[in-house]
Amino acid sequence: ETIDLDNIHFVGYAFQIEMKFTAIKHGFKVVEVPIIFTDRTEGTSKMSTRIFREAFLGVIQMKVNSWFKKYPKP
Repeated sequence: ETIDLDNIHFVGYAFQIEMKFTAIKHGFKVVEVPIIFTDRTEGTSKMSTRIFREAFLGVIQMKVNSWFKKYPKP
């Protein structure tokens, strides 16, 4: 039981959202594993307006597309 990665379109932060969404739509069991992020001590954040917009609009796009797409169950 796998997800065809050719059907995953986003990269970066949005990739995680799309993978979880797709796994749930396919009927896979999804569990959360807690992690702790520590504050950045060096460098700068890679989060940009473009990345935020891609993730935000991507969630809306995935939901709308899911109304018309069939997701086979394992």
